Amino acid sequence: MDLDSTSIIVTIISSVLSGIVGVIISTIYYRRYEKRRTKIDTLKRFFANRYDLTGDEFSRAINEIFVIFHESPTVMTALSEFHEKVTARQNSENKLLQLLKAMCKDVNIGFDKFNDSFFLKPFNTRPGSMGKPTVGVVTTDKRSES
Repeated sequence: MDLDSTSIIVTIISSVLSGIVGVIISTIYYRRYEKRRTKIDTLKRFFANRYDLTGDEFSRAINEIFVIFHESPTVMTALSEFHEKVTARQNSENKLLQLLKAMCKDVNIGFDKFNDSFFLKPFNTRPGSMGKPTVGVVTTDKRSES
């Protein structure tokens, strides 16, 4: 082989390898991005509906956590502990707080500037609703309210 053939082969091989490496890096980055975006979407729904802990939207969001955060041991532990309190009809306020904070940590959302009441007393513009505790005994079974 002469020098021109060798340089052409090296150029082709390096071009193919750089393309493959680029695709791999892009795929890894995209998967991370999608996973984080999905987690943030779930966290947003969870936070957005915490004003109505017995509502359908809150129930959907909390049931989604198991699937979306399954690779996060901290979130899974907090979810399990919250579930135990809710199903035993015990005060679940501290476990809800623990779950909210674990999810924020998992997606790197800082919350150090806010106190616990910020998490537990959501904004609600309905007359007479601001400042009311949102959690005591949380039940998601609407049949028990009849």
